[in-house]
Amino acid sequence: MAKAAQNKTRKKQERSEMIARSVAVGLFALCMLSVAYWQIHSWLMNPATLPVKVVRIDGELKYLQKAELENAVAGVVSGGFFNIDLKAIMDTAHELPWVDEVSVKRIWPDTVVMEIRERVAIARWGEKHLVTASGEIFLPTELMPEGLPVLIGMDQRAEEVVELFKREKPRFELLGLSIARLEVNRRGAWTIAFENGLQIAIGRTNIEHRLQRLTDNFVAITQRGNPEYIDLRYRYGIAVSWKKSKGAV
Repeated sequence: MAKAAQNKTRKKQERSEMIARSVAVGLFALCMLSVAYWQIHSWLMNPATLPVKVVRIDGELKYLQKAELENAVAGVVSGGFFNIDLKAIMDTAHELPWVDEVSVKRIWPDTVVMEIRERVAIARWGEKHLVTASGEIFLPTELMPEGLPVLIGMDQRAEEVVELFKREKPRFELLGLSIARLEVNRRGAWTIAFENGLQIAIGRTNIEHRLQRLTDNFVAITQRGNPEYIDLRYRYGIAVSWKKSKGAV
C-alpha cells in the first residue's frame, strides 16, 4: 500500500509539473505575440511607413477650385498610409463655403481620395451671400454665380423665404413671369419683383390666397395693358399701376 501511495503522489507531481510547463510556455508565447504586435503597430503608425504621396479630388466642381481645396487640407495631409487623420481632412474641407458633403478614404499604397459634393445655390441672399434649396446661407470666397434671383429677409427666416420662392416660382412661370427679387421686410410684408420690371406687393397675411387671386385675374389685367405695379393688399380687389397709363382693376 505504501508503494501505491508513492506512485500516486509521483503522478500528481508529474501532472503539476506538466501544467506548470504548459502555463510557462503559454505565457512566453503571449509575451512574444504582444511584443510582435506592438512592434508591428509602431511600424504601421510611424509616419515614415508608406507616406501618403497623392491626394486625389473627385466630384463635379463648378465654383470650388481644386487648388483652394488642396491648400486648405495641406496642413492636415501628413503622415503615413495607416495613421493619416481622415477625419481632420474631412473637417477641414467642410470649412470651405462651397463644400456641401465630403468623404475621405485611403487607396493602397500611398493615395488619399476626397469625394466632394459642391453646394448648389438657388438664389443670392442679400448683397453678398448665397442660399441653398434647404435655406442654408453661405458666403462664397470669390466666384459668384450669375443670373440668380435675389432673396431678402432676416437670416432666421431664410427657410421660409426659400420655401415661398420654390413654391411660387412655377406659378409665375406659367404666367410668363420670372422672379428677380423676393423680399420679406422686418414687418413681415412680402414683395416680389420680376425680370420684366413688374412689381407686386403682397402684404403680411393671406399670402397664398392673394397670390391665387392674382393668378385668376392676371390674364384680364394684361389684356388691359402692361402692368408696372400690382397691389394685392386689398381684401376684395387688386390695384394696378400701368406703365403708360394708370388705372385700377
